[in-house]
Amino acid sequence: MAMETIPKITLSSSGANSMPVIGFGTAAFPLADAETVKLAVLNGIEAGYRHFDTAAAYGSEKPLGEAIAEALRLGLIKSRDEVFITTKLWCSSCERSLVVPSLKNSLRNLQMEYVDLFLIHWPIRLSVDAQRPPIPREQILTFDTKSVWEGMEECHELGLAKNIGVSNFYPKKIDELLATAKIPPAINQVELNPTWKQKNLIEYCKAKGIHITAYSALGANSTNWGDNRVIESDVLGEIARAREKTTAQVALRWVYEQGVTMVVKSFNKERMKQNLQIFDFELTEEESNKITQLPQYKGVKLSPVFGDHDSVEMAMETVPKVTLSSGGNSMPIIGFGTAMFPTGNDEAIKSAVLSGIEAGYRHFDTAVSYRSEKGLGEGIAEALRLGLIKSRDEVFITTKLWCNSCERSLVVPSLKNSLRNLQMEYVDLFLIHWPIRLSMDAQQPPLGREQILHFDTKSVWEGMEECHELGLAKNIGVSNFYPKVLDELLATAKIPPTVNQVELNPTWNQKNLIKYCKEKGIHITAYSTLGAKGTHWGDNRVMDNDVLGEIAKARGKTTAQVALRWVYEQGVSMVVKSFNKERMEQNLQIFDFELTEEESNEISQLPQHKGVKLSPVYGDHDVLKEMEDQL
Repeated sequence: MAMETIPKITLSSSGANSMPVIGFGTAAFPLADAETVKLAVLNGIEAGYRHFDTAAAYGSEKPLGEAIAEALRLGLIKSRDEVFITTKLWCSSCERSLVVPSLKNSLRNLQMEYVDLFLIHWPIRLSVDAQRPPIPREQILTFDTKSVWEGMEECHELGLAKNIGVSNFYPKKIDELLATAKIPPAINQVELNPTWKQKNLIEYCKAKGIHITAYSALGANSTNWGDNRVIESDVLGEIARAREKTTAQVALRWVYEQGVTMVVKSFNKERMKQNLQIFDFELTEEESNKITQLPQYKGVKLSPVFGDHDSVEMAMETVPKVTLSSGGNSMPIIGFGTAMFPTGNDEAIKSAVLSGIEAGYRHFDTAVSYRSEKGLGEGIAEALRLGLIKSRDEVFITTKLWCNSCERSLVVPSLKNSLRNLQMEYVDLFLIHWPIRLSMDAQQPPLGREQILHFDTKSVWEGMEECHELGLAKNIGVSNFYPKVLDELLATAKIPPTVNQVELNPTWNQKNLIKYCKEKGIHITAYSTLGAKGTHWGDNRVMDNDVLGEIAKARGKTTAQVALRWVYEQGVSMVVKSFNKERMEQNLQIFDFELTEEESNEISQLPQHKGVKLSPVYGDHDVLKEMEDQL
């Protein structure tokens, strides 16, 4: 039979052998018997496949090896070098001393001297006695990225693996790996299909020189994590009918056109052949756009497999980070807000912070005026004692300069006082809370007009820069600043502000300010992302919004999750406040779906209402009204 021409790519870690862009998956759930796998592989070779994907966890290494050996005997292939073999390190072998022995065992199963690609299956370490799910909590151990990768590098150096890479890794884990790696990973194999397109991860990996391979390219229907969303998609089906292709072929073509490779599993001879027949057509721009607009749903969930443990989901927490313009540490996109109105006591703050850390938060936002610095500091100290975090460096702490310290000589002392409250040597981000200066006796609102003083942007910012130069603040920025004041600041600043934290949500979208700050290289962080209901300025416009509610029902999400996802998709970070444990967790669960263009447009057209008003709180003064008009 005429062989399908399958393109190949050259991987970064070897430059030697190239990898066919379509791989033959051997994972079957429930596990298939050895003879079934062997026959399927032989059929796959006859159909034209030359890339075969297995893993210690699949139980398919032995029959794959037997099939390759049989194919050689039958003359279906002339040498071992004609096939590209990928296998994976299972979680119970994610320990430095076990990596090489694990691969050697896989090679015995495969009857081979080397594999072409060896991947870490998950960034999770299980004890060696962890066998069948659900896994008890005590069998989930600390995953040491550096030492495990050293074992992978040894496999490469010994010639046991021509290329090494990872699977199911997200940016945070890849950053950890790259920080010490001698050999960068060639591949990151992840769930990817038209209903989970992984746009941000593709861009991230491309920037790092890491090639993406997609699994569950057709939705993995019949597995414990998959579903029929891809194969039964009306959009894909209509395109398939118009192009005289199968729905699967349209889906696989779309995956291929994202610039990634893929692993596809079918033991059916006809579908095996069909899955290779995707190189004789191209999707039109209109067709690609339709597919790109499909609702997004992540299929792979760890808890059903490994057990319902927070540590498992935390091990895979995928809160993205943004690197601030100062080039220092990176900031988690979602911050945990500690502002309470009326202000909370230290014990309540401490308890909430500990719950937040357990839920997966690593960015905490406080301020002098919130009176939450002490409680936050105690929460972080307790988390260190309990082993919830290993070091201060694992958390990103933001605090703010209050208005009655907006004087050159008071800036550094104010931050030093905040650091004493926080029990820390530095903060990750220090912000000017408002471009307002109040007299020292300005305590309780409403304020007298004489207590509102001239705000000297240049001198206050010089104090902020001194904080940075002294190592007391890794990054400095502003809050509630508008273009006129930012222009004043930038005119004389030696260090530009990294962040402007402002009110921003679907009912106050700050479109113009986002554009302005982006042009100036200033990152926007949103507060009042859910409308700040319960505060003196907030309301229920976000949480009771019909448009957001309808989208939430349709997507199986909460209204809050839809609102937060919209904020995230504006290219900004955010601070979210909830002391309710369930809502804390829900507020982090916004990275397993994407809004369609239609949904985003509906949200962007919501009526706009500014929530934060200074006059009702601080007094009906002209200077405050002028600022309100600018914000």
